[in-house]
Amino acid sequence: MLYNSVPGDRVFVSWSGGKDSYLSMLKAQERGLEIACLLSFVGGDGHSRSHGLKINVLCEQAAMLGLPLHTEEVTWESYEAGFERAVEMLKEKYSPTGGVFGDINLEEHRQWVEKMAERCGINYNLPLWLMEERAVSEELIRRGGKALIVAIRSDLVDQKWLGRTMDKDYIDYCVSIGISPCGEGGEAHTMVVDGPGFAKPLAYKVGAIKTKENHSLLELSVV
Repeated sequence: MLYNSVPGDRVFVSWSGGKDSYLSMLKAQERGLEIACLLSFVGGDGHSRSHGLKINVLCEQAAMLGLPLHTEEVTWESYEAGFERAVEMLKEKYSPTGGVFGDINLEEHRQWVEKMAERCGINYNLPLWLMEERAVSEELIRRGGKALIVAIRSDLVDQKWLGRTMDKDYIDYCVSIGISPCGEGGEAHTMVVDGPGFAKPLAYKVGAIKTKENHSLLELSVV
């Protein structure tokens, strides 16, 4: 774990809607950080940049967690400028002094977070940093978090897992075929639908599976 904020500080959570951002939020709260809001980056297609979730799904997650959500539309080329713009807006509205990020062990991601935090004048916190990958997924399950598998690398992960809850069977499957059980390499992405902090489980319906090249995405809508 890596923290630059101290207990009592107000922070935003970089929110993908998946298990890593959710678990990071829980661990930051236990550290004594006050969660001011969630921040998600979306594309012009109305879906999140990271996990392909619809904006209204992200909004419903935030509502169930009782937290405000800010969405910032970006392209991959304008991501850094969008991050700076969003942080400045959050400072004005919620007064956070730092951010919480769900990165685990990709050094280039840590370096990017550090660079952008310095540029924006905020602290950065990586509650999952250098955790063992299997331990990340196991801790989420142990805490009672429920995460659906919503996107996969179809050249690495069997499509039968789409729409299923990430559980011990899925973790064992990943280990058996030699891929990350927490998807740190982009093997799979999740959407959290219940767990500590949720007022009630997220109600959703399953749509079609969209496939592009070696990526498959399950369309989900709130009901």
